[in-house]
Amino acid sequence: MAKDLSLVQRTAFICNGDSCLKKGSGDTTIQLRAAIVAAGAKPQLHTVRTQCTDQCPHGPVVFVHPEGTWYQHVTPDQASALVTQHLLAGEPVATLVLHQG
Repeated sequence: MAKDLSLVQRTAFICNGDSCLKKGSGDTTIQLRAAIVAAGAKPQLHTVRTQCTDQCPHGPVVFVHPEGTWYQHVTPDQASALVTQHLLAGEPVATLVLHQG
């Protein structure tokens, strides 16, 4: 059964290109997804593993749509805060922001 995309409020695109993977984005992806499940927010939040986002010096990088917020150096330990503070509450995690659209 496919996810009902009409319920999705935010999507986190997590770079899993070579450079970000070497910096731990695989573990960041796992923790971000686990935090979404733990918060019971899977219906309204979606994640996408991307290839290179061309922001290699800042990796691991996470891009949040629809706000257009880019996060840098996102570690597995910061995934839960990113979910609760931004993906659920709509408040960017200022210490991780690379760019705001």
